[in-house]
Amino acid sequence: MLFIAALFVSCLVTLLLARYAWVRRDAPTARAVAVMMAGVSWWTLCYALELLHSSAPGLAPEPGALPLFWFRLMFIGVVLLPASFLVFVLLYTGVKERISAKLITLLAVEPVLVVLVALTDGTFHDWFLAGFTSDSGQPFRGGPAFWLHALYSYVVTLAAYVLLIRFIIQSRSYRKQAALLLFGGMVSSLANILTILRALPEPLQGLDISPFGFLVTAVLMLLNIRKQGFLDVMPIARSLVFEHMADGVLVADARGRLVDRNPAARQFFESDGRRLLRGEMVGELVPGLLQGHQFTPELEANGRILSVQRNLFRTGTGKLRGIVYVFRDVTELKRTEADLREKLERIEELRSALKEESIRDPLTGLYNRRWLDEVLEREIPRALREQRPLTFCIMDLDHFKRVNDDWGHDVGDRILVALAKLLQDGSRKQDVAARFGGEEFVLVLPGIDPQSALEVVGRLRSAFSDMDFSPGGPVRLTFSAGLACVPDHASDRETLFRMADRALYQAKEQGRDRVVIATADDGNLESGESA
Repeated sequence: MLFIAALFVSCLVTLLLARYAWVRRDAPTARAVAVMMAGVSWWTLCYALELLHSSAPGLAPEPGALPLFWFRLMFIGVVLLPASFLVFVLLYTGVKERISAKLITLLAVEPVLVVLVALTDGTFHDWFLAGFTSDSGQPFRGGPAFWLHALYSYVVTLAAYVLLIRFIIQSRSYRKQAALLLFGGMVSSLANILTILRALPEPLQGLDISPFGFLVTAVLMLLNIRKQGFLDVMPIARSLVFEHMADGVLVADARGRLVDRNPAARQFFESDGRRLLRGEMVGELVPGLLQGHQFTPELEANGRILSVQRNLFRTGTGKLRGIVYVFRDVTELKRTEADLREKLERIEELRSALKEESIRDPLTGLYNRRWLDEVLEREIPRALREQRPLTFCIMDLDHFKRVNDDWGHDVGDRILVALAKLLQDGSRKQDVAARFGGEEFVLVLPGIDPQSALEVVGRLRSAFSDMDFSPGGPVRLTFSAGLACVPDHASDRETLFRMADRALYQAKEQGRDRVVIATADDGNLESGESA
């Protein structure tokens, strides 16, 4: 009676687990667990009732009638286990994302046939229950249909075990969980094999301990459910992510040999007969990935640009266990970056051109007053700081208004452009030539003292006076210039302008066509006349 009571307890536990799983049937494997535990519960209940009536034969109208009845019904639960366990493992390991109606139909054929044969045995045939006796001490030999069912069941169960073992080898995060499932399944299989082969010790001879083996499986599943979210967070997620992620993934062992790859990686690297074969060296399968012991963070493959990330997995002692390479297609990103870079360069060019236009005189192309002010704000402090001269020259065309009146503004513009070109060609790279306004021009000469500047500007004055600008006759023009120097005559922009302007005025007063240097006392001016 103690054995029968234990069976009823086992029946209750597995039934509760079936209900628990069914409530969570939206989880990928929950339905398979519910069916499996319901089958175990039904098997255990029928076996308990069979033993109960065998121990109290007076309850049956005919000797052995009720035990035989429960024995037949028991197989309704028995046949559910192999198929539901296989379905569970297929989903759990990610081999299948979902179970198709076709697969369910195929898996249901054998269980339905077995139940029909078991229920009709003794009436139409003797293929299944041959040798049945209500005496629990007598062995049940079974007919040919029973042994075919046993063989089929163990083939299906063995296939599920192989999938679990492979998953344990490949998976790291769910290894402990899967190992517990494998252990529980093997305990139940061992219990069933010992029962069928009558290899149990003497006190248990003639009894079926299979339900208790399945109880161990149920308890381990219950622990997984409570502690590890067994039904809610399944390894199927790992498989789905790995198989469907857009990034390519290559998994290598510690020696660099390919262990696994996902479809995205195959799409990236497989072409022209080249295949990603397991066992081959990753560095040879993906040209350009490795340079010595270093990996390339970016490479090209089949017209794509791929960024590469490498993750090293080590044991607790630091020993290298494996390598995972993740490849992301950044082709469009690189194109976008290139387009953006090109646009930014174009914007910079336009900005520079716009800035250049804003500081240039539109007629002559020389710098304008705005840029001249910026140059002086920068160069005067530098000259004072470095204690070197900075000469400032203001030039004004002599009798320019008469040129416009007599020959027109076209000739006047041509003269202005010619002088601008002369100033640009006749000055150094570090010098700044600017149009000050109207017919006035300016030269900023860093590092040149007034006497040297007098020679430079004198040559320009002489060259300009030799130019002929008339379209129909000789038209020659001259300019007058005034020079002032930092630090001799000024130490700020306003004073420098004033001193140079006074020197220019003095040049005009002395008869034009000459260059005059300002003096420090603001009264005496040195002049240099044209040759």
